[in-house]
Amino acid sequence: MHDLVFLERDPFSPIRYIYRVSGILYCGKSKYQEIQVFESPDFGKMLVLDGVVQLTERDEFFYHEMLAHVILHAHPNPRTVLIIGGGDGGTLREVLKHNSVERVQLVEIDRQVIETSKRFFHELAGGFSDPRVHVKCTDGTRYVRQARGPFDVVIVDSTDPVGYGKRLFIDQFFADILSILNETGMFVIQTESLHFHRKFVADVQIRLGRLFKIVELYCVSLATYPGNWWTFSIASTKYPVAAQNRKQEVITKYYDEEIHKKAFVPSSLRRKLLDCNLDW
Repeated sequence: MHDLVFLERDPFSPIRYIYRVSGILYCGKSKYQEIQVFESPDFGKMLVLDGVVQLTERDEFFYHEMLAHVILHAHPNPRTVLIIGGGDGGTLREVLKHNSVERVQLVEIDRQVIETSKRFFHELAGGFSDPRVHVKCTDGTRYVRQARGPFDVVIVDSTDPVGYGKRLFIDQFFADILSILNETGMFVIQTESLHFHRKFVADVQIRLGRLFKIVELYCVSLATYPGNWWTFSIASTKYPVAAQNRKQEVITKYYDEEIHKKAFVPSSLRRKLLDCNLDW
């Protein structure tokens, strides 16, 4: 019997999850946030930042595969990739599976997240030793504002849009992203739950639509993120994104060509979302 429990305190969710915990592996505080690692009998090791679950060993691949592989298969030849956030290394792991990728710049504000992942999440953090990877620990918004680029793909692997995370969802940041993409560039960012945050999702879609030629919305079911029906907003300067533009050669647990196509929200539902006509 497991006597310990962890009560998540997610300020961006109307509900709270309670997890059974069999051990506390790490508790620390960086300059930016509280960092904890728990052992769960149901989900394996869990990374928690400021009381909010960021990943669990059991289901992290759903999120990381969908964040990385949809955009990298939509782009016909991704060679340079910028990851904002993603200090746990999961998105980086998936990006590095693509042989076309020659350089990855990862920008994470909190170095301690990277070090914690290297210590406790070896399956996620192995990519940091890849020679194609360059890591800079700084504010992602400042980096994008000052970067020269160009990048083929920009991936934002962010926390919820509260506190520091708010800056990753403003118009100026989106405009700065567009400025460092090349003429065939693409951008993707996680945009929370379609159950709990549909007004937020719609707002991001609309604002991206003012900047990019193509904007779409796709989803994946995630057991450990409140709202479960998790969304990703993807934008492209040229190429369509709802189908693979190159053959899949990477090995994945969940993502494949069929998943890619069916993950996108139907146009009729997306239209209702943008028109604020969803009555659920």
